[in-house]
Amino acid sequence: MKNNINKFILLIMVFGLISLFIKGHLRSKEIQENKKLTICKFTFCKTFPKTTESFFKYNVNNKQYRNSYGRCPDNYDEKINKFFIIYYSSKDPNKIIVDFSKQITDTTAILKAGFTREEIGS
Repeated sequence: MKNNINKFILLIMVFGLISLFIKGHLRSKEIQENKKLTICKFTFCKTFPKTTESFFKYNVNNKQYRNSYGRCPDNYDEKINKFFIIYYSSKDPNKIIVDFSKQITDTTAILKAGFTREEIGS
């Protein structure tokens, strides 16, 4: 009996891991198929005991979003309040991919993306 319970728990754990990979793949696929581009502001990094989580602010169709995306980059303290390219799904703007390699410094482009001068200066 105990052996069957252990097998059942192991099966549930394997199924859970597989579903996480599939969910991540489908999310990435949706973004690639419905890819739109805008500029985001890296607002802060939340640290947990074994990981981190990065948070962003961006505008899509005159609506402001605040969202998290994965782990914080290396030297994240130097990137806080900087602007980066963000790819999002046109079907669901909450599904995002941030490109930390493409920092935006052009004030005109940042203003066109929906940010105010006060947000740029902070």
